[in-house]
Amino acid sequence: MEKMALIVVFLAFISPNITPVIAADYTLGIFGNADMDDTINEDDVKYVRGIIDGTNEATDLADANYDGQIDEDDIAQIETIISGDERSLTIETFTIYEGAKVVTVPTPVERVVVLAISGGEAAKCVNSADKVVGVGSGFSEDKNLAIFPDLSRLAKVGKWSDPDIEAIVSLDPDLVIADLRWPDPEKLEDKLQGFGIPVVRMGFTYPDFSLQEMMILGYLLDEKDSAEEFVAFEEGCLNLIEDRLAALSNVERPRVYPMYSIWKPGSEGSIVHMLCLMAGGANVAADLRGGTGGMYPEVDLEWLIVADPEVMFQWSAPGGYNADDISEMETEWVEITSRPELANVTAIKEQKIYLFTTEITSRPCWFVSLAYLAKFLHPDIFDDLDPQAIHQEYLTRFQGLDYDLDEHGVFVYPPLKES
Repeated sequence: MEKMALIVVFLAFISPNITPVIAADYTLGIFGNADMDDTINEDDVKYVRGIIDGTNEATDLADANYDGQIDEDDIAQIETIISGDERSLTIETFTIYEGAKVVTVPTPVERVVVLAISGGEAAKCVNSADKVVGVGSGFSEDKNLAIFPDLSRLAKVGKWSDPDIEAIVSLDPDLVIADLRWPDPEKLEDKLQGFGIPVVRMGFTYPDFSLQEMMILGYLLDEKDSAEEFVAFEEGCLNLIEDRLAALSNVERPRVYPMYSIWKPGSEGSIVHMLCLMAGGANVAADLRGGTGGMYPEVDLEWLIVADPEVMFQWSAPGGYNADDISEMETEWVEITSRPELANVTAIKEQKIYLFTTEITSRPCWFVSLAYLAKFLHPDIFDDLDPQAIHQEYLTRFQGLDYDLDEHGVFVYPPLKES
């Protein structure tokens, strides 16, 4: 891990297929970030002063108090954010369907309800598990007990995609953190109207949003330093992978079929597409459209044979923190590789099929799956990269767990040492 440079980057994806990702500073989506960088500081005060004086152009986030005009009150709000004395924060988050969504959250936030598993992990990443007072029912499922020994014992507020509004209200939270997509607003925001409980939607797993979301969470929960520490850790991993792939030519990028299931790949905009590009692959399904958001098309046998990917990887498979037996994942791998109708597909012939569990893909530690995938695709370039060590540090340092990955857990197949 000492080899990983902790440099501030954000990852933008500029091509549907084989153009490599490039780094760019992410924009912290908090109103008051007038100069549109990754933090709120005195530079934002100066920038707003310039807007008022007519020397700077107005920006989307310069209206710090979100009242529709840029004036001295915005400077006052920025100064309270810098000092940590703000009475509220107005943030801009994103959903994959609705685009930007603006929410004002009264502060300080001391009581939080978290619906989705990813939100619980994120709260732990920014040292705020003690502020969580209620969680979705998924936290107490057997597969999640190992990573949530404390949060799993908290009050339950229904399923993450179908919450119990009465249970939420009874806990008197200052904030509800929900997934980007589910539940539908009519099941959550609409029903909470009149109770004064804001809802913030974050995924903490989408490569193009995750760094920004973690920093916003740090500001909301008054744990900016903890958020910065986690973001630096994540960026260290991302930078190492990006730097080593920077000189990779298009012809050196294997043709990859990133999939949610054998006949359902992810096209441009999907998480698996982003992971494919970031790991140095070319997505053979990038240009397809279909399914929710147009990013989850379905293909048939003929298409897959013609596409002839050199590598296939599946984003969600059996395994996880409570699984010590690799046999279930192995069975799924055998089912894919032994399909007679796919026998002439290069990835099948060469057995370059890789499976990843949800625990390292649709969680804040999604970059662990990226590290594995990069090593699978380019073993020579990443001969010294240790994805398990990255995962172990994440669990020990940011989840506060005494969990030994040498002894427990199944997260990829084939195991890296046998790949």
